Amino acid sequence: MRQFLGLKLAVIFCVASSPSWAQSIDQGQTDYTTVGLLSSDPVLSGFTACRAELDLAFAVSGLVSETLVDEGQIVSAGDILMRLDQEIEKIDLARRKTIMQDDAELRAAFARSAIARKQMVSAELIHSTTGGISLEEVQNRSLAFRLAEIEISRLESQAKLDAFDHKTAGENLKRRTLIAPSDGIISKIEIMTGESAQVNDPIMVLCDLSQLQFVANIPVAYADKLNLGMSVWVQIFSRDITVGGVVKFISPVIDSASGLLEVKVLVSDVEDWLRPGMSANLVLKPQ
Repeated sequence: MRQFLGLKLAVIFCVASSPSWAQSIDQGQTDYTTVGLLSSDPVLSGFTACRAELDLAFAVSGLVSETLVDEGQIVSAGDILMRLDQEIEKIDLARRKTIMQDDAELRAAFARSAIARKQMVSAELIHSTTGGISLEEVQNRSLAFRLAEIEISRLESQAKLDAFDHKTAGENLKRRTLIAPSDGIISKIEIMTGESAQVNDPIMVLCDLSQLQFVANIPVAYADKLNLGMSVWVQIFSRDITVGGVVKFISPVIDSASGLLEVKVLVSDVEDWLRPGMSANLVLKPQ
């Protein structure tokens, strides 16, 4: 008797709900406002992620001479991660430094200029008082002084060019050292010591930990409750701890397959134990 009643109720439920079901099939459309709503509680699952996955590369080609980090290692901004062979660049830098610091020619030019000036002044005085020196000789000594001044100007310009060459050599050497642009975790190393690195080819991947974010794909009904800059909670499963966050991105496009919207939340309460890939819930704060 109970089985008969249960069967009868099931048949009645199917018959009562069939028009709505048929209408949905006929329309061939998805009601995005209800997709993914498993309960009335505004709790949405997702995971923590790094702010960005950075593909690090060298600006020059060369042979990797030294790898200073391992996969999974936490690094700080400014840490040296890898070096290319640098012997030629070091030699060039030392040579440019020697050239830049060598001011013998400039000092000699100053000395010649000082002597030429004295000779010019003396010649002018003698010519104007006694006439013991011809006007042509005065002009020649004046010209010698001007030429000495021009030589000083040329050498000073050359010294500036030498300084630029030294700076360029330093930059060339610096480009053969890979430095962490931000705090993060080395998630992958593509090329190891002894292998050749090409210009702008990815060498390693740095998961930027300067600020963690929470990523989730949520139903439209919940996404409509969010605004950019809105404060929310992110509940970390493994620690059973809730941290604060701010909504930074709400996708303007609904995924056609799932009917969900991607949402990203910057985690404002950064803790040492927080890592990318942790399962978490997005919890809307009561308004």
